Amino acid sequence: MTTISSKEELGLISRSLARVCLNALADTESYVYLAAIQTLVAISDVCPSDIMPLMGEVIAKGNNITISIADTVQYTSSITSVELSLSPEQRIKATESLIFMIRRRGEGIFMYGRSLLNVMLYGSSKDHANKDYQTAQLIQSQTHNYFIQKNNDEENSDERKIRLNTGGPVYSIEENDLLRAGSISVTCELVTVLNPIIVASYCHDLVGLVISALQLEESRPVRRAVACLARELYTCTLKEVTAERGNSKDSPATTMAIAIVKSNEDQMYNALISCVSSSNQGGASSRLIDPATQSRCSEAIETREELENIGILQVATLVAQSQENDSKNSTVVAVRKALA
Repeated sequence: MTTISSKEELGLISRSLARVCLNALADTESYVYLAAIQTLVAISDVCPSDIMPLMGEVIAKGNNITISIADTVQYTSSITSVELSLSPEQRIKATESLIFMIRRRGEGIFMYGRSLLNVMLYGSSKDHANKDYQTAQLIQSQTHNYFIQKNNDEENSDERKIRLNTGGPVYSIEENDLLRAGSISVTCELVTVLNPIIVASYCHDLVGLVISALQLEESRPVRRAVACLARELYTCTLKEVTAERGNSKDSPATTMAIAIVKSNEDQMYNALISCVSSSNQGGASSRLIDPATQSRCSEAIETREELENIGILQVATLVAQSQENDSKNSTVVAVRKALA
């Protein structure tokens, strides 16, 4: 009989339960898969070191995931390996679980933050659904009608805001788009809770993702997700600035502010402006206006204006230019090497 430690025993139990819950995400009854989502979150509270990396792998990879679980009730004597293969629908629901896990851990997520960011940014499978032009046009027009809801009565601003935040109807043909958007949504959640210094090290890739998606992406769910990501990047910068100003009367160029400026933040800002102001987003004939995307872009722009009003972006630009000039100065480089 194999002897295992109490920690290993807990890991086996947690993974066995997680497997049951992940399989339950395929159930069509909402009370079943919602219960599975809640249970996954509860299991993660008890054993995050086993469950959170597993959830990241499930969302990013989906298939051919091997885990060790208890073979029978006598888990201390029998351990077996099983392979998980989840459908896109299950992975989308798993995304909701992971987002709840991140929120519950708050700043404690730093232990898994980098690994989860790496998986979401670099480990996601690139599934694309083929949509013909007429179907894309129909989806856009129906969604537009949902947001506008023209009538003779004065529109309730709160109701319109709710519609914009919910994003409107989602169609089965957009399933793979939702999966990609889910990875970005997890990234948004991580940006929200992680220390800005950690986020700054990923800033170049995050800003690049926003720019390329807003300019080139046809998928509504993905464009909405990157608009949220842009907002959270600016919010993360503002959070660090606010913390620093609390310790100093000056407005220092923070790590995040310098990183976002170096990452071509001006191009991201221009893409957000273009999205809000254009009636045909990005100029593509099949990419009609999406009020939900515009709403999220507007929120990002408002936060960016706060940063501009306090002068932090201007200061960060000067610091970034100074650092670039120093990197080209052979004398400065030689002195730094000598001091290293």
